[in-house]
Amino acid sequence: MATDPMLGKLVPACGGAEQPFTVKGRRWLYCWHPSSGRHAYLDVDNDRVVWNRSFHPVTAPHLEFEEEAMPPPRPAPRVEPEPDPFYW
Repeated sequence: MATDPMLGKLVPACGGAEQPFTVKGRRWLYCWHPSSGRHAYLDVDNDRVVWNRSFHPVTAPHLEFEEEAMPPPRPAPRVEPEPDPFYW
């Protein structure tokens, strides 16, 4: 189990059943971060966590060092005020 001092503990995904796998000589483990509710890949050999949701060691290795682009904030939904029941 890896620990990021700023973020807390990472646990293997799939309820702890996820197994490490090797890609081009590097071992990776798909993990779950319970306190944030996010998934990440842990580089087991270098003890480095990749949080980018688009990253995958096989299909998108070029995103390992890329910051994930955050989507633009969504505007708050417009709430219409209730009509005053005493208004004529």
